[in-house]
Amino acid sequence: MTGRSTRPGLANFALDDEDEIPVPTAQQRAAAREGGERLGFKSEPTDATPKRAPAPARAAVYTANFHIRTTPEDRDRYDDFAYRHRMKKGEAMRLLLDLAEEAEAARAKKK
Repeated sequence: MTGRSTRPGLANFALDDEDEIPVPTAQQRAAAREGGERLGFKSEPTDATPKRAPAPARAAVYTANFHIRTTPEDRDRYDDFAYRHRMKKGEAMRLLLDLAEEAEAARAKKK
């Protein structure tokens, strides 16, 4: 503790002149740089690694909300179907609609 403390009872280490760390000289900096490079450290950052641009935000494909009243069992079947075929639920809905339209066309053709 020093006698110049602005608050009695608290040490103020910023006012201690005795333990001030001297700024390294140019020779000391050069020796430290060479020693670090011998150990494999790079002293200066290189511009060889270009900064990668951030990835563009993905555009949403299925943006419409569609609510269907169904039984929990049918909802589970739909979710399981989409999961088993590893497809998004929007893709599964499109596939189901395509299949329904094909079946409707086949029925109309029979008549």
